[in-house]
Amino acid sequence: MPLEVFQAPATLRDQLIEFQARQQCHPLTELEQHKEELAGYVGVYLLYYRGQFPLYADITYANQAKCCMPIYIGKAENPGKRTGKGTIAGGLVGRLREHRNSIRQAPNLDVAEFQFTVVAMAVDLVAWGEAVLIRHFQPVWCSIISGFGIHAPGKGRGAQMRSMWDEIHPGRLFAQQLPPNLVTIANLQPRVTQHCQNMSTRLGCPTEVSSDAE
Repeated sequence: MPLEVFQAPATLRDQLIEFQARQQCHPLTELEQHKEELAGYVGVYLLYYRGQFPLYADITYANQAKCCMPIYIGKAENPGKRTGKGTIAGGLVGRLREHRNSIRQAPNLDVAEFQFTVVAMAVDLVAWGEAVLIRHFQPVWCSIISGFGIHAPGKGRGAQMRSMWDEIHPGRLFAQQLPPNLVTIANLQPRVTQHCQNMSTRLGCPTEVSSDAE
């Protein structure tokens, strides 16, 4: 007899996606203004891009009117906690600060070009929630260009290849010490463009790239 596998009801996934859509989008430059509101919470966060980097022209266009297509989704959780709020070091604010710092170090990105939303959750649901939202939105920095969320490699791993994200967006000191990645923007562009156009249609975002974004 095959092993029986428990599956979360589709209605629960739909409820999470609907809940996420109701959350307000904030400029990443205003993160500190929301630190008291977010303090102590764990959950999932979504980053949205509205900048001029050509590789992400379709993402910028999709987000011109509202936060529609995230470029990255991540989670902030604290093992051992069983509620969404408590005395938690880091949490949502801590993780968003880490990402803000990574963006600041990249000369071809600007923190002012990013916005974020958060989905505060009970810690038992965080990993599940992140997986559901990544599958739904398929953000480029989660599905195609990997490495944005990594930290400096541990001892003995310094010879690993530089991540795709760090090759495209150089600046983080730990990545500069790693062997280069052979990925190029020219090679990525067709795949990223096709992916974003497909996701724009699926998510109901604007799909026509303006002449200014080309």
